[in-house]
Amino acid sequence: MSDSSSSTTGDGIRVRTLGIPIKSWCGEHIKELISKTNLNPYRKYYRCRYAAQRKLENDNHIFKWVDEAFTDEIQ
Repeated sequence: MSDSSSSTTGDGIRVRTLGIPIKSWCGEHIKELISKTNLNPYRKYYRCRYAAQRKLENDNHIFKWVDEAFTDEIQ
């Protein structure tokens, strides 16, 4: 598993998102999606709705694997 459970604010400040994300730093709600990549096929993840709708990659909006979010919640 990769540590992709963080985002960067508009000011360029890196923020780790603990637990299940509810909103991105931009104010958008979070959407649950399913990965279609060869590296992580059918793996569920959370994504900022704004970034998901515009299919932004390597941006500063929320991206977090669902299994990592649940592990954070349990801890």
